[in-house]
Amino acid sequence: MLFTRPSYSTEQMVKDKISIKELIEFERFCRDNAQWEEMRKCFSPDSIVRISWFTGTGDSFVDASIKMDSYAPHKLYNTIIELNNNKAVAATMATIQIRANIDGCIVELQSDLKLLYRLQKASGVWSIVAMEGIYEKDSLQTCSGGNFSISAHEISEYRTSYAYLSYFLKRNGFEINMDLPGIDIPESVQRIYKESEDWLHE
Repeated sequence: MLFTRPSYSTEQMVKDKISIKELIEFERFCRDNAQWEEMRKCFSPDSIVRISWFTGTGDSFVDASIKMDSYAPHKLYNTIIELNNNKAVAATMATIQIRANIDGCIVELQSDLKLLYRLQKASGVWSIVAMEGIYEKDSLQTCSGGNFSISAHEISEYRTSYAYLSYFLKRNGFEINMDLPGIDIPESVQRIYKESEDWLHE
């Protein structure tokens, strides 16, 4: 099992967990506030990012985020961390929030997910080795009393764990990865947890 009940923590373990949580929050802060070069420093050179609209290295992810040129802030909640010496796996509960104009109507998109991280410490500094989304549910609502609506047929082509996010991103020209971990396909979540557990202990 990847995450187990905490039993005891040494002083060093506590310090590592604080550093990891700070790193995760700082990387997302940088993404939301266009601090691109600081964001770039959060990823290891051989890192991988897999989310709804992007798959590639951490460095390429920063470049793609710059080009995306849209405001999609993240609300971060609890983070749990499993340590093994200089390696760690962390899961952060999060919500992506996007406000946009679709067909003249102001809408609010919210997507709930877990961000699953693999992290490694080198020369005393933690870096992100992998960041992947585990998608849960999302919603799209009007904010201005407009009459915007999506037909059941339009939304049915997308995964239920991130259907409205996929719809929105596709409208804006992004290719959507439909094979990501999501609670609508439980085995996909089990698989990514197992892969992360294997990496943590290899």
